[in-house]
Amino acid sequence: MDPDHGASPQDVIETAVTTPRGSERLRLRYLPDSVGRFARTSGSSPAVTFVEYGMRRDTGRREKSSRTMSYAELDERARAVAAVLQRRCEPGDRVAVLCPHEPAYVVAFLACLYAGLVAVPLYAPEALRSNERLRSVMGDCEPRCVLTTSAVHPSVERLLEGMERPPEHLVRVDEVPVADAAHWRRPDMRAEAVAYLQYTSGSTGTPSGVRVTHENMTVTNHQIRAHWPSSVVASWVPFFHDFGLVCAITNPLGAGAHSVNLSPMAFVQDPYRWLRMISDYRADWSVAPSSSLAQCVRRVAVERRGELDLGSLRLLTIAAEPVYAESTEAFISAFAAGGLAPTTPAPCYGLAEATLPVSAPPVGEGMTDRCFDRADLAAGIARECPPGSPSTVRVVSCGVPSLGVSVRIRDEEGLTSLPEGRVGEIWVSGPNVADGYWNQPERSAEVFAKHLAETGGELLSGPWLRTGDLGFLFGGNLHVVGRAKDMIIIRGRNHYPDDIEATVQAVRDVGSEGAAAAFSSEAEGEERLVVLVEAGPALMAAEQDDREAVLRVLRQEITRNHGLAAHDLVLVRRGSLPRTTSGKIRRGACREQYLRGEFDH
Repeated sequence: MDPDHGASPQDVIETAVTTPRGSERLRLRYLPDSVGRFARTSGSSPAVTFVEYGMRRDTGRREKSSRTMSYAELDERARAVAAVLQRRCEPGDRVAVLCPHEPAYVVAFLACLYAGLVAVPLYAPEALRSNERLRSVMGDCEPRCVLTTSAVHPSVERLLEGMERPPEHLVRVDEVPVADAAHWRRPDMRAEAVAYLQYTSGSTGTPSGVRVTHENMTVTNHQIRAHWPSSVVASWVPFFHDFGLVCAITNPLGAGAHSVNLSPMAFVQDPYRWLRMISDYRADWSVAPSSSLAQCVRRVAVERRGELDLGSLRLLTIAAEPVYAESTEAFISAFAAGGLAPTTPAPCYGLAEATLPVSAPPVGEGMTDRCFDRADLAAGIARECPPGSPSTVRVVSCGVPSLGVSVRIRDEEGLTSLPEGRVGEIWVSGPNVADGYWNQPERSAEVFAKHLAETGGELLSGPWLRTGDLGFLFGGNLHVVGRAKDMIIIRGRNHYPDDIEATVQAVRDVGSEGAAAAFSSEAEGEERLVVLVEAGPALMAAEQDDREAVLRVLRQEITRNHGLAAHDLVLVRRGSLPRTTSGKIRRGACREQYLRGEFDH
């Protein structure tokens, strides 16, 4: 979003960001005002496009189609739904978005902002997905209204039947007449007001709603726009996840760009569709978690790669989960023939609590990584060493802090900032950092510190976000090595589970597409290593001797690379490890299920 100098003071958010040149004051438009402005000035321009793959009843074959909404149409639809919400809700009420991944979702989310209400981006109930998380979130935020569509309305009603305090209103977005747009009135917007609740469970714990304000949202859009002013962004990442919401809805629409989308299920069915979408729409920016790159390498046939033209793509933001150098290099190599530049993939770091951006490499730099001594790294010291030795580990850089973001590496007690090359907890500050969690004052006070004391007694104003992630600064670049709560400590030595899991996934018979979970478990009075390994159908169906041979190789690799003996290695069926809604392995839940004997050996 570009700074605005023509709007009246009550129509803009004024905020300060720290730049290399010093402090800079910005005047930014609220997202609804930006979309409305583009609707007036360039209303026929495409705002959002959805590429869909449906089954034809007459042929039984899947066929591709697309639906596009212009800025004028999107603005009118959002105002119509917002008018309905304004008649039924009071300022500050929460509105849950339970729509499929389609145009109605974008309309519903924007309508909440247009109405001056608090959006809660979730997902429509699905037959193959447990609704426990939905119920938990709905019980926490207590929405006054639910926005959904006529297609999933019955499943939403079944979900609400089991709630102690169900919402008062249920609105089917696709049935609201556009004529209602005439009844919409712009609400009184305040920078510090909560715009939406971004629910996140992280790798452990119950879902928590991050309080994202209008200021957080608009500053984030400006930060991303300053990093790369995209004109066409292509994404399949779900909208209820902060990665998909920010990169495919709030940022492109706030900048007047074209957002082209594919549903997550369509990507799972065939990853080629995502790359084809980039090629067809000449996208210059796309986003994806690291694991999806391995999916593309594994499942997109060589002959289909030649059909692609990825030359328009200038930036591929990789985030939302650990990024491994090997899988990124394999993706670059696999699609170089399709015009993918080696400098396009860019590993980044972000969190829902920071409304997403924390650090990113400059556009055009691509992925950089360094080799560090594994033992020193476990001891909290990042010592660079030559590649190739079994004692080294490749750590991917997540780039430099984003515009206006400050990053500190703090010691275990959080009392001292550590110098470059020392591992500690990552603390983040900036105008994009939220002020806490919904209805969780104690946890908010713990995670969002108001001030940060530096050596010498200096106080840095906050809020400062304690990310819970471990990392270090090296050459001004942020490197992330794992979660503090997931650290494995055996015989006094620290081991990062991400590192052990990467070793397991590098074994050919397991593959990078098979997830793993490493954690410690007490046995006979001491902590011992346990690794759960997802295996594909071929390995699970193999003879016992063949599976034992794979387990022997895994044990040898773990011992060779980490100096550890695995107390227990368990092969489990692919997809059986518990995950968060964004696909991250929940190590704590894996450990609990293991201790209860729920994984077959």
